[in-house]
Amino acid sequence: MFNFQFIRKNSEYKLVAICFCILFLTLLMEYLFNFPPCKLCLYQRIPFILGIIFGVVFIFFKKIRLFFLVFLILQLANLVIALFHSLVERGIVNYEMSCTSTGSDIQTIEDLRSFLDSIPITKCNEILFSIMGLSLANLNVIISILLIVWTYVILKFYEKK
Repeated sequence: MFNFQFIRKNSEYKLVAICFCILFLTLLMEYLFNFPPCKLCLYQRIPFILGIIFGVVFIFFKKIRLFFLVFLILQLANLVIALFHSLVERGIVNYEMSCTSTGSDIQTIEDLRSFLDSIPITKCNEILFSIMGLSLANLNVIISILLIVWTYVILKFYEKK
């Protein structure tokens, strides 16, 4: 029988650290390398942010099994968002976002020009960055699947105890 001891030992800390690293890398790409995120990219960050928050809270209160359950649900939601984003990027699903203004302080054409120059406009169906032909949404699908499998294995291990 395969021994999962190396995966199980302090997995809750490892999962929180992975969430933190993923968020750090996305913010690094956004602010340092100037790759502005689209709306779906921002939505994909939410499960990782919640993973960190719930991880810290549940680890503090020693509710490790509950953390794994919540983390599994968050990663399943992240997988759905990332799959949808991947389908939008590849042109399989049509996704239209309406533009909204964030302020009513635009009174002249120059104010409008400076406002439009200051905000990044990124479409969800454009791939700005890819690694070996995989967009960040595609990589997020792979990472989510790996995290789901890892969390599921840990939960099964806790049920055997």
